[in-house]
Amino acid sequence: KPQKSKLLAEFVGIMVGDGGITPAQVTISLNSKTDLDYSRFVVRLIQKLFGVKPNVNFHKKFLVLRVTVSRVELVKFCKIIGLHIGNKLKQGLDIPMWIKKNEEFRKKCIRGLFDTDGCVAIHKYRAGGKLYTYKKYNFSSASPALIVSVFSILKELGFKPRISKSGRNIWLDNQTDVRRY
Repeated sequence: KPQKSKLLAEFVGIMVGDGGITPAQVTISLNSKTDLDYSRFVVRLIQKLFGVKPNVNFHKKFLVLRVTVSRVELVKFCKIIGLHIGNKLKQGLDIPMWIKKNEEFRKKCIRGLFDTDGCVAIHKYRAGGKLYTYKKYNFSSASPALIVSVFSILKELGFKPRISKSGRNIWLDNQTDVRRY
């Protein structure tokens, strides 16, 4: 049972993003092609935090890679640190308060969230016959509370995030912000 730390905050961000908890397991589901390198990072993070080696399973048909730890004690610990068993959205998915209260923890949690539910988008457009391209960062969630929290944290960190009309996406499209992130 690790102490609250930047690494634990990043783990929470990963779990809030692509994690799932049952009464006996903690699972992180990733894309088996695009997230293969990232899955190795997740495995090392879990080993460092909890001293257990997760199982890694591939489902080739659906391109899913699952990092799983079957430990009831880990499930209990996840509940203590603010994660939920079962459907995260129905339970008001959000960043736990202990992370919101600490700037370093907020940064690491946001990193875990963007690494799992974020992406880099390339914006292309033509103006005056010239093609322009630039990167944007996007974070997506169906949780209104999580969108508000991520938006607020990014603002507190000095970024200029923008929430999409759908309310499910946060964009970092200011190029100074993109480079800084």
